[in-house]
Amino acid sequence: MSGAGPPVWAEWLLERLLPARDRETVGGDLREEYEEFVAPHLGRLRANVWYLRQMISFARRCMQEGGTMTKLLAVSSVITLLCGCWLALMECLLRHPGFEARAAVALLVAAAGVATLLVRFLHAGVRRERWLWTVAVALMGLGVFSFARNARAAHFEGFVFIISIVLVVQGLLMLTTLGRHSGPGRIVARA
Repeated sequence: MSGAGPPVWAEWLLERLLPARDRETVGGDLREEYEEFVAPHLGRLRANVWYLRQMISFARRCMQEGGTMTKLLAVSSVITLLCGCWLALMECLLRHPGFEARAAVALLVAAAGVATLLVRFLHAGVRRERWLWTVAVALMGLGVFSFARNARAAHFEGFVFIISIVLVVQGLLMLTTLGRHSGPGRIVARA
């Protein structure tokens, strides 16, 4: 098994999770352990699962270092992602008139959740955060619009109510955490 390392995408993701000062040492140590001990004894599939578990432990550590606002932003981003995907799927399955536009908006909401997670938690850089200000305001606007429309509707939908609140919360959290130091190795944006 010599030379057969962990999946390339997993190593790339691990690099984004680690602070700059730890990338070479931790990444190299994990790769070495994977190649020399784990993969030969467990096989490639179980070794890949082992590597993913190691990555998750580093992601947890990064989240713990991020503070309460960062944790809340991560949770709201995941909820936004899941809700956007669920709404898009339901729109495509039910196919009520105008479903294409609603499915597209739901997918954009899901994309905002993914983008927030990638930029804020994979250390993609401050320059890529600037456009998230616009996304944050758009999410808040969509949340307020959805809440108001749902409140006036003949049939109140609790799921839409929850999603609209989460969109507003995620937008607020994005605005309060953008440009701040979110972990080791990050550059703080100046106003």
